[in-house]
Amino acid sequence: MIGLRRWTQTALLLAFVGLLCAPSDLHAQERPRVGIGFNSLISTDDGFGPGLRMRVSSPINSDVSVAIGSGFTGYVLGGRDEASYAVDPQVSLIVTRTDTPTQGTYFMGGAGAYLPINTEDSKAAPTIHLGVGRVWLLQETSLFAEFDPALAIGETAAAGLFSFRFGVIF
Repeated sequence: MIGLRRWTQTALLLAFVGLLCAPSDLHAQERPRVGIGFNSLISTDDGFGPGLRMRVSSPINSDVSVAIGSGFTGYVLGGRDEASYAVDPQVSLIVTRTDTPTQGTYFMGGAGAYLPINTEDSKAAPTIHLGVGRVWLLQETSLFAEFDPALAIGETAAAGLFSFRFGVIF
């Protein structure tokens, strides 16, 4: 118990120092945005699967946004007979740091679910995720790339989910 208390105190202290040291010109988005992109998901149980992801986000303030999204992944590399599919909805809190006027880095974390479909032994599980991404401003849209690992917490074991995504934000 002392180890957990010490870890929590250290994490809170680092977060406080980070907030004090952060520059004042951080900016996220000014209006709700919709993003769509390619999702490649690596599951410790199912292997690699390509897919699509869509997310809608809305600003809370100039630094923080809240988002809801979902991905659809097909584990189809083993052929049509061995294919399985999964849906992974997520709710996220996104903190953006603007590096230059045309690009930025964002950090996101939240919760969701991993929902395999059309498999014989469905391993649906809640997930927690923590990721990082980059965004590049174009004229009226933006491009993004992100890495968003998640932990699926099953009844008897946990599984890792590793997402690599890129796409367009409208």
